[in-house]
Amino acid sequence: MLELKKPIIDACIRFAKRKGWSDAMGILRGTLFLEDDPLSLDELAKKTGYSKTTVRSNMVVLENLGMARRVVDPVGKQHRYKQHRYALETDVEAIWPLILSAERDETRFILQAINLAEKKLEAHSPDAENMSAIIARQRQFYEEMDQTFDLLGQYTLKEIIEILEKNKK
Repeated sequence: MLELKKPIIDACIRFAKRKGWSDAMGILRGTLFLEDDPLSLDELAKKTGYSKTTVRSNMVVLENLGMARRVVDPVGKQHRYKQHRYALETDVEAIWPLILSAERDETRFILQAINLAEKKLEAHSPDAENMSAIIARQRQFYEEMDQTFDLLGQYTLKEIIEILEKNKK
């Protein structure tokens, strides 16, 4: 089983590093990847070797990012206590808006920076003409990306797949 999980966990760690997240987030995500049932904090701590505090704080981040979801199960005979378990979010339609939002945010941050650069660009600078041309090309690219994300946001992922499949050449 470890042979199956290792490449997935490694991929999740690489993704986490690329995003600037901790290895723990990648390992926890990878650990949940091939689980049938949600896992408790204790189970995640045991499987990963991390403390419950580390597991809890990283799972909260994964949950806030929309990559994991918390499942609350009653525990005990009288159900006076609840146990939190975690599972990966596997509902594509639930994750789709999060993916679009993150990419749209990055695009808009870049467009704001382009606006600021244009304001600071002095017309009498020797490189102003060249720099203006570079900024114009970058603006066009990021405006097209922003428009693309706006259009994609109007459809569910399933609808986008159907549209693209129908229009394949």
